Amino acid sequence: MITLAAPHELEQLIQKSRFIARAAPAATPEEALAFLERAREREATHNCWAYRVGPLYRFCDDGEPGGTAGQPILRAIQGQGLDRVMVVVARYFGGVKLGTGGLVRAYGGVAAECLRQAPKREVRPRGRV
Repeated sequence: MITLAAPHELEQLIQKSRFIARAAPAATPEEALAFLERAREREATHNCWAYRVGPLYRFCDDGEPGGTAGQPILRAIQGQGLDRVMVVVARYFGGVKLGTGGLVRAYGGVAAECLRQAPKREVRPRGRV
């Protein structure tokens, strides 16, 4: 299984909106939600997120139209074959409406690029014998 070796951050400007993606390893859903509280931008228009920990996953659009933010972030995690990962993408609205397709591309693209650049490590399952 591949996960992140350390937290990583990426910022992009898309159609005058500022997107800040933060990704971190999370061994449990509780760790993922704790990272959400630390990574959340209090002044941002939206803080959308997704995590995957083994078979467990969750995502949130945080006020964006349904399916335009959380799911694309989750697909970015799954698309790179990562596990035990949490990604939070904050958006500061810049005055230009992106539409549903634009939101999907923006959130998914920023999350995917952040994960591509993040340092990774392999985790091997261990058991007591």
